[in-house]
Amino acid sequence: MFEDVMAWSKGSKLNKIVSKETLNHAELLYLASGVNPYEDTPKAYMKAYKSLGIDLFGRVPEKNKTHSLPKGVVGEDEPSGYRKSYLGFYETFSRSRYPFQDVDEFLEQTFFNLDYRKLVTPVPHQFDAEEIRRKTALGRESGLYYYMFYTTLYMWGVEWLGPEIFLMAIALDAERVNEFFLREAFEQTKKAVLLLCETDNPFVFLHDDLSDARGPVCSHVWYENYIFPKYKELFRIVHDKGKKVIFTIDGNCEPLLQDLLDCGVDGIMPETPATDFDAILKKFEGKFIIGGMNGKVLCNGTPREVIYETEAVLSKTRGNKGFALSAPCGLHGTIPLENLEAYFDTRAKYGVNPENWRKIKR
Repeated sequence: MFEDVMAWSKGSKLNKIVSKETLNHAELLYLASGVNPYEDTPKAYMKAYKSLGIDLFGRVPEKNKTHSLPKGVVGEDEPSGYRKSYLGFYETFSRSRYPFQDVDEFLEQTFFNLDYRKLVTPVPHQFDAEEIRRKTALGRESGLYYYMFYTTLYMWGVEWLGPEIFLMAIALDAERVNEFFLREAFEQTKKAVLLLCETDNPFVFLHDDLSDARGPVCSHVWYENYIFPKYKELFRIVHDKGKKVIFTIDGNCEPLLQDLLDCGVDGIMPETPATDFDAILKKFEGKFIIGGMNGKVLCNGTPREVIYETEAVLSKTRGNKGFALSAPCGLHGTIPLENLEAYFDTRAKYGVNPENWRKIKR
C-alpha cells in the first residue's frame, strides 16, 4: 500500500515485505481481480495490485485494452520504425529502423535533436509531468506508481542509434561521441531528472543497460571517462532535491556494482537474473534492493521449483529493511499460470500478499 512504501522509503521496518511487480498476464489479472481485463482494464489492474500485495508498480491503465496480440506473433514494421510482438496482456516493442545507415554517417554529425518522446521504450506510459502526477494519484489506493526513465546515458545511444553503430562509433572515436552525442544526452536526462524530482515519489528510477549477460559491454576506462562522472552529477541533483536514486540494470553488472555505489546510487533494481543476487545482497547491504526471484525458474521451472526459489529468496533477505520482493523479468504471458499461482501462494505464507488473493474459482 502507499503508506507502506512511503514508510519503507524512509527506512522504517514494516510488518510486511514490500513488493514490486510488472503485471502483464491476462489470466493472472482475471484470477486476482475477478474482473475481465479486456472489459475494464483499469479496475482489473487496481484490484489485482491489492489482491497480490504489489506495492510498487509502473503501470496504471486509464483506458481499456480490448485485445492482445496472439502468443508468438510479431507485428509488421510501423511508420514509427518500430514493430510490436507478443509479451502478454500488453505487447513489447523493438526498433527496426534507425536514422543512420552506417557509423561514418553518424560520426559526421555535430548536432543531435534528441527527443525522448520519439522513443518507444519498455516504459508503458508517456514521459509527461501531468500524466505522472495523475497516475500517482490514481494508484495511491493500491500502492505507489513510479516512472522509470529508460535512457539515462548509455541507452540513449542504443535506442537512438542502434547498438551496432553506437558501439562501433565508441571504438572509432570515443571523444567525438562524447562531445557531440553523450553531452546532449546528458542534458536531456538532466531535464528529465529535474521533472521526476518534482513528483510525489520519494525515489527517482533511472535505467541504463551497461552490460549484457556476460558482463560490461564497454571497457571500464570508457565508463570511468564518459559515464560515471555524468552519473555523479545526475545523482547529486536527485539527492539535493531530497530524493533517492533507484538504478535499474539489465545484464551482468556485478563488476560495476561498486562503481554504481561510488556514483551515489541508493538502490538497485535488476531486470534480469544475470547479476548474481547474492553479490547484490552483499554489495548493497543497507541500501534498497528490488528483485530476488529468478525469472528462469518462473518461466521454465515446475511449481515445486517456484516454491523452493521463493522461499529461498525470502529466507536470505529476512530482516533486510531495504528489500522489496520482485520477479525481475516481469510477470508476462509467457509464464505458466500454475507457476504464478505457486509464487503468490508462497508469498501469502510469508505475508507478502493476502492468502485469499484469488477472486474467482479455478
